[in-house]
Amino acid sequence: MSNKESNSDNNDLLPISPEALASFQNNREFIINETLHRSLKVDQDVEHHGEKAHEIIKKGLEFTTKMLEAAMSVGEIALLEDELKWAKDRLPHDGVEMGHVLSRFKIYRNVVMETMPAEHGVEVAKYIDEMIKQLQYEL
Repeated sequence: MSNKESNSDNNDLLPISPEALASFQNNREFIINETLHRSLKVDQDVEHHGEKAHEIIKKGLEFTTKMLEAAMSVGEIALLEDELKWAKDRLPHDGVEMGHVLSRFKIYRNVVMETMPAEHGVEVAKYIDEMIKQLQYEL
């Protein structure tokens, strides 16, 4: 996909500062749990999962967090693009629509900005914004 390749070439970000990465790591569990809590309140995004909603969303947030942390550590947007490609191929088998993922990314971003010190949150948000932008482009 040539657009994807050009996005990787043009949108690589610098790795985030060690302080921002440490702040993200220190707040990781809260960010995941708060995003999960807020996501579960969006009935149209989760009701079709039934009793598995909590488990499905939590696993997705944990995976996203690991990939985000890796990408931010090295400044590699391609890692996030690969995650989104995998998500588009795999998640529909679990009944997860990309629109739901987009909604959760936006919630995740809000939680990051509310939780972390502003200067660190802004660094992390740049990466989340890239994920949101890429997913919006694909929808």
